[in-house]
Amino acid sequence: MTMSNDLPAEVEKLLAVRPDEFVDERQRLARQLRDAGRSDEAATVAQLRKPSPVVLAVNRAARARPKAARAAANAALRVKRTQVGGDPEVFRETLAELEYSLKLLADVALAHVAPSGKPPTEAMRRRVRDLLRNAVADDETREALARGVLIEETETTGFAPLAGMVKTPVRGKRSAAPTSRTKPQDEKRRERERALRDKLARAEHDLNEARRSAQAAERRRKNAEQAVASIRARLERL
Repeated sequence: MTMSNDLPAEVEKLLAVRPDEFVDERQRLARQLRDAGRSDEAATVAQLRKPSPVVLAVNRAARARPKAARAAANAALRVKRTQVGGDPEVFRETLAELEYSLKLLADVALAHVAPSGKPPTEAMRRRVRDLLRNAVADDETREALARGVLIEETETTGFAPLAGMVKTPVRGKRSAAPTSRTKPQDEKRRERERALRDKLARAEHDLNEARRSAQAAERRRKNAEQAVASIRARLERL
């Protein structure tokens, strides 16, 4: 699930490209390494399997939101440390922080993995969510998520079981129960937050697409200018 130690450092960039660009970028990188005399690494890169769109989207999300990716990794560590023998309130707060960071990463990843203009399917949402939870549950993959260098999906339980491991509060300390008025207000606030995050993810996706289109147009302009200059030079030599 992580980037193997056998892979050259240049592969990190390859692991966050769009799925339809992966094969071309892999070939370009392998050729670059081969030209640099690194034939063994070039062969390793050439044989690298294309990660699933979900893995590439999660890697891109981690690169786009590095603070959230690092916050998720750090929160996951604190959750593991406080789930047994720790303060139950600290555990709850840390778990909430972890969920918040994972939700942000999931929103960004889903904007990358969904077809342009279409909402992601429930199956895709589940795969993104599972990958994020599984990644933060393991020491090695947790760091790979923070760096955006995951290479595959796995089927593990992730942090799902931890939700039921909150210790019983110390007797005599009661947490204040939410009033009937506060609970609906909190739910409305969360709904507004979810809606805004969905809009943000879609807007960021559209912005990225616009930037790629602009870059492609700029490349075409430069190629056209070079072609015009070349033809003019040939005409002048006649």
